[in-house]
Amino acid sequence: MSDKRIAYLDLLNIIAIISVIAMHCNGIVHGNPNIRAWNTSLIVECICYFAVPMFFMISGANLMKYRERYNTKEFFKKRCLKVLIPFIAWAIMMFIFKIFITKSISIETINTPINFLNAFFSNKEEATYYFMFEILGIYLVMPLLSLLAKDEYKKTLWLIVGLYFVFNATLPNLFALVGIKWYTGFGMPLSGYAIYVILGYLLSEEELDNKWKILIYVGAVFGILYRYVTTFILSKSAGQVIKTTWGYSSWHCMLLTVSVFIIIKDLKIEEINDTAKTIMAKIAQCSFGIYLIHMIVKACYIKVFNINTLSWYFRTFGVLGIYIISLVGVMLMKKIPILRKILP
Repeated sequence: MSDKRIAYLDLLNIIAIISVIAMHCNGIVHGNPNIRAWNTSLIVECICYFAVPMFFMISGANLMKYRERYNTKEFFKKRCLKVLIPFIAWAIMMFIFKIFITKSISIETINTPINFLNAFFSNKEEATYYFMFEILGIYLVMPLLSLLAKDEYKKTLWLIVGLYFVFNATLPNLFALVGIKWYTGFGMPLSGYAIYVILGYLLSEEELDNKWKILIYVGAVFGILYRYVTTFILSKSAGQVIKTTWGYSSWHCMLLTVSVFIIIKDLKIEEINDTAKTIMAKIAQCSFGIYLIHMIVKACYIKVFNINTLSWYFRTFGVLGIYIISLVGVMLMKKIPILRKILP
């Protein structure tokens, strides 16, 4: 792929970050399953579960063929400037925000170099920043994965995806549901997120037959129902959230994420007018910044408007409110030279 923006990937980027915010606004899904609001929060959780894996698919579509544009040294330089440095900067600011503003963690958390590093590597500054370590890990292995981004290896990559789907995504998930312990070593020794990188590359390069698309769509819908029903029944019975069938490497998440990717790709939005594509690209370019700041925006939004986080209003319209405020905030900060370096 060239450096030119790809419209459907921009749209996927925007949808994914909004879905991330939706899940975070419905975080009560991880709490008491006996309250009424939990039932609807689980719906949002199940429908938006594709969001995090989607970012890895987008990375695969954009970066698996990076060697066609620049060398590996340049690849790592770009990743440091665009991802690593902004992450570290915002992690420090998040520590400051939580120590001095919300007072949710104490200064003793980072009062020595060892304490700071322990807090940083365990995401004490912000639990949702776990994603950063996952994506940085993917960048470390990207030079190896990029060597497979050739036509002669596509069948092999599809074989890897198929084996992963059976032995890593499906059998362990189903066995866990019926109480059978699956030996985790019996499967593809591949990160759950790495498989999405490969899928993103393959699906950006190839067009699936309609029969495969239909099977994937049906499987995705069934997967949403499967995860909702199993979680609902198991959690209500136990009086606490049971996540036996959860997991980004699970079959239902793979099918859901692939479905969303294919549906958006098939919209052929490359054909829309250039002005619309330019606007969409500018919005998509803010997604990483939105991810970095949206939890601060969310905390302030709740505080300023005295929001009841259990309310349906916050868990629906609040999602768009937080997204729009974050988007505008990132766009404004990008106009300030020093902040532009930590909001690429």
